[in-house]
Formats: sequence, C-alpha cells, structure tokens
Amino acid sequence: MYLKSLFVLFISIFLISCGSETKELSKDENKGETNTTKQVSENETKEKESSNSDFKLAKIEKVETVSEKNVVPNFTWVSAAGGTGSFEEVKDNVVFLNLWATWCGPCIKEMPDLSAISTELSDKKFMMIGLNVFHQPGTKDVETFLKELPVSYLVVDGNEEIVQALSKSTGTEIDAVPTSYIVKDGKIVETIVGSRSKAEFLKMINKYL
Repeated sequence: MYLKSLFVLFISIFLISCGSETKELSKDENKGETNTTKQVSENETKEKESSNSDFKLAKIEKVETVSEKNVVPNFTWVSAAGGTGSFEEVKDNVVFLNLWATWCGPCIKEMPDLSAISTELSDKKFMMIGLNVFHQPGTKDVETFLKELPVSYLVVDGNEEIVQALSKSTGTEIDAVPTSYIVKDGKIVETIVGSRSKAEFLKMINKYL
C-alpha cells in the first residue's frame, strides 16, 4: 500500500512538472510569435513609408529670361536633400515639360501614363519634368499629393515666374493645365494643351528621339 502511494505521488509530481514546462514553453513560443509579428508589421510600415517617400521632388529656385522665341528659359531647382539641377544641364535630351496642378482632374488622370512613358523611355535620351503651377489655397500641397500618387519622373514645384517666362517665350499666355511642351535642343517643338492618351503622347515624342 505504501509503495502504491509513493508511485501515485511520483506520477502526480511528474505530470505537474511536465505541464509547467509545457506552459512555460508555450509562453516563450507565443512571445516569439508576437515579436515576429511585431517585427513584420514594423518592416511593412517602413517599406510603405519608404515607398511613399520615394519620389523626385524639387522646388524651383531661379528663373532666367530669354529673348529668343520658343526657347525654354533656364530654371534651376533644389531638392529637399539639397541637391541642385537646372534645365540647362538636361536640355541635350528630348524633354517633355508638363505643367500641371494638384487640383486639376485631367492632369491627375494623365499622370500614370506620363509615369509609364518616363519609365519606358529611360534608356533613351529623354527626360520628363513635371512643373507644378497655379497653386490654389485650400488644395493639397505637392509633397502630400505625390506621397499619395507617386510618379517616376522629376517634379519641380514651380511658381508664377516660370509660367510668365514660358508664356513670354512662346508668345502665348498659359492659362490652362495640363499644358505640355516637347523640347529638343532647348527649343519647343510641340505644344500640347489638354490631356492626351499614352499612345498619342508617345507618337509625338518618338518623332524627336
């Protein structure tokens, strides 16, 4: 009887101990799973933030004047990181200069096509520049806009000075967006008022490549 009691006691202690270790292991596993889930969530958030901030945005700095008709006035820009650039530096490319605004429906509609064209022609001597103009109070600023709708090409936050300089050069007042120019060797060879299809844009651009 005594031996039987000892045996039952031993079995009971063994089962309780195993149960305790299993419970502790379960806690550790759950903790590991929680940490892994948290890490994945943090990585996804970082990737999303990186993707949203991965756009080329600069602010116009200086606009020069030109006297020759249909010559794009040189303008300079500076990025948030402090990098600088100018139209003079890129004019040996065929340049598609697109004037747009964050509140303009047709501008927004054509942006995915412009982004695709910029990517498709990246191996050519071609550059696309978006010029954000005609700012209006109460509308989205360009940085917020591009975080929501990023594009593959450089966007320069422009001003009234560049609008007037282009109007003077072409001899035509710019009073609507989108207005786009195809530029070769620094001179405007095509003026496009209003939006077009991707195929129409490519047909016009390819004439000069």
